Amino acid sequence: MKFYIKFILILISGALLSLSFYSPGFLAWFCLVPYLVAIYYSNLKQTVFFSFILGLIYFAGVTYWFTAYSFAFWFPIVGYLTIFTLFFGIVIYFIYSKISWSPLRIFLISAVWLAIEFFRNRTFLAFPWGMLAYSQHNYLALMQMTKITGVYGVSLILILFNSAIAETIINFIKIKKINLKCLLAIICLVVLIVVYGFININIYKKDFENKNYKKINIAVVQPNISFEEKFERDSGVIIPNPYSTKNYFKNDTELVVFPESVLWGTLEQNKTFKDWVAKTIKNENLYLIMGQILWDSKNNYYNSVVLYSPDLEILGRYNKIHPLPCAEYMPYPHILGFLSFLNIAKLNITPVREFSMINYPGKGKLGINICFESTLPIISRTFRFKGADAIFVFTDDAGFKHSIASWHHVIFSKVRAIENSCYVVHSSSMGISAVINPIGEIISKTELGKKEVLYETIYLNSKKSFYSQYGDIIMYIYFGFSFIFLSVYIFIIRFNKSKIKIAKFNKNLSK
Repeated sequence: MKFYIKFILILISGALLSLSFYSPGFLAWFCLVPYLVAIYYSNLKQTVFFSFILGLIYFAGVTYWFTAYSFAFWFPIVGYLTIFTLFFGIVIYFIYSKISWSPLRIFLISAVWLAIEFFRNRTFLAFPWGMLAYSQHNYLALMQMTKITGVYGVSLILILFNSAIAETIINFIKIKKINLKCLLAIICLVVLIVVYGFININIYKKDFENKNYKKINIAVVQPNISFEEKFERDSGVIIPNPYSTKNYFKNDTELVVFPESVLWGTLEQNKTFKDWVAKTIKNENLYLIMGQILWDSKNNYYNSVVLYSPDLEILGRYNKIHPLPCAEYMPYPHILGFLSFLNIAKLNITPVREFSMINYPGKGKLGINICFESTLPIISRTFRFKGADAIFVFTDDAGFKHSIASWHHVIFSKVRAIENSCYVVHSSSMGISAVINPIGEIISKTELGKKEVLYETIYLNSKKSFYSQYGDIIMYIYFGFSFIFLSVYIFIIRFNKSKIKIAKFNKNLSK
């Protein structure tokens, strides 16, 4: 295959990968096929070059919204993510070079992609944008499998499908015959998953019709304020518009939700807001949960969420576990001090290792994600495993203005709801706020960058999904199975080579 043809295939693959996240998502089922075919006919140097080009197109397209915040920091992000496609390409090159059996290659290619996505979510530099599974968020029947496998399961199915198509094309080019066995097997698997999804959705709807779950009527306040406005110590800028002339909030409201870090300091340090809260919350007998930046006597700063009673008594507090590297704190400063020029944090947030649940009186437990934490499946899953009956996400997307980043953030919360089979409340300061049910339906949401209050009812549910209980065990089993599959193949190859050598040796002896 000529170089320019392979190069065109790489460009097509990169474009399809990026567009998968902005189209209905069907492009993800074919996006890696041109790339895999091109790599099969490439040497190692070409593989490295093509994988680099693929990574640049892929991740530049997926993260272009970051330019609304900073061009200077967008380039390092794209460069960092491209390293993963380079690694993927090199491993795939050796798989194609050393293994001739198509089913094994399909298994291994999928396992490598899955391992890379898994690793991207587990380091302190975790950056999960561009995980292939999120392109399928609109296909709720398919996404129900995340209740068993987590989000990685959807990526696995997509890569299995892509690699099976690539193998079919490669075999046709080589022997001029179409072998559809592997592809048909994977199509059957996809059909079974979708059927399971529809059944799961119907079970959920009947379950909530027949059972009396505890509910909370909430008012999600989207103040639509910039970073600069919330630094004012004594300001009423975050106070929402009243619902009516009689009540500030809708009559049956129980809990008022404010987004991430709307207050810097305690209520006492923000007199205008405290006076309004003291009057409104007490008069209307409401609970208040809100994001605050708090600090202790040693000047350790915390990105926190605090629950207040109608009398403004603190009933619970959560401190952020995973601050955003270089944006909220500098990780491992003694080791990574050379990267200090990337640190754009206005202050260093102290990471906390404790998963502190917030108990809502008489109703249940709330698991909290602050901003970036909702993009990491392990955090929501841990809260759910520890007994959270609903997940609340508090975020501030003001830095990304009117870009698509806010919608991407909602998609992460949408998948967290499906994975953990519980309601997710997504509260944003200047983005999109939403309430999502356990099958991933967005019940209601606000408009991007609009000051408003979202009124909705959520139901607390203690029934955990398989994923909430057992985490990524299905993925570990897949990795183990792939390793065993590879080991058996290597053993058979070596055994056959030994038999050939013995046969040649005996033949020489007979002569």
